[in-house]
Amino acid sequence: MMNDVKIGACDWALPGAGLNAARIAADFGLEALSLKIGLYENDYPISHGRMQRYYLDDQQRYGIDYCAIALNDFDNIPIYAEKGSPDFQRVRTLFDRGVRTAAALHIPVIQVPCFAASELKTESHFERASEGLRYLCGEAGERGITVAGENLLNPSEFEKLLHMVDKENFRAYYDSQNYHLFRGYDQLEILKGLYPHMTGQLHVKDGRGAMSGALLGTGGSNFHGTMRTLKEHGFKGYILLENYYDQLPLRLESDDPYSLLAMDIDTLRQALGDG
Repeated sequence: MMNDVKIGACDWALPGAGLNAARIAADFGLEALSLKIGLYENDYPISHGRMQRYYLDDQQRYGIDYCAIALNDFDNIPIYAEKGSPDFQRVRTLFDRGVRTAAALHIPVIQVPCFAASELKTESHFERASEGLRYLCGEAGERGITVAGENLLNPSEFEKLLHMVDKENFRAYYDSQNYHLFRGYDQLEILKGLYPHMTGQLHVKDGRGAMSGALLGTGGSNFHGTMRTLKEHGFKGYILLENYYDQLPLRLESDDPYSLLAMDIDTLRQALGDG
């Protein structure tokens, strides 16, 4: 059994894509949520005080930890935008809104995904992204907040970025499927290499050629190997479900997406030795 581990979910993965996420989490015995900040087109909904009051009320009502906030709009805005470009100001706005929101909701980790428009491919991408991340880490660090990069970098590439950012509060955010799905990497080799640099939380999901498209342990990402490796390293922190229970193709496995959520929770608890 793994002590000092809390099970949670990403709010965007739960049925309803975030609607009533705290209530759903509590109903299923989850302890934590990672929240998404939203999109520029919607003015980053949870960055506004009124919405933050709603979230804090739900937190008190349902007893759920808000353990991370994901700056998910970096799928659409390149984190390495050049100074003077329209996107550069949007990057800084997203950074600033993320810090203020994390502080207002007492969230300890800002998760920075670098996929799609923000995937790091060239040396200039690394240079400009590290400059932005250094700024974000400075703003977040003043409030005791960690910044964690989620990306497709192998351990040596991440260490390069880590040294370029050069901030104590910059860490890695591990995901149990992305490296295998998008790069063909061995998930366990990535986990072992990244572990010294990881923040105290990670995403678990599975799939057969599709992201978040199979129940845990039934896809090709070696979920059970990930769990064994975490046990061997004495992991403590949050393990967050990120399967997409009401989206294709996973929803084809049941007429009730909530039953799929329940099955994944059972699988995760069994892997932790807790049921």
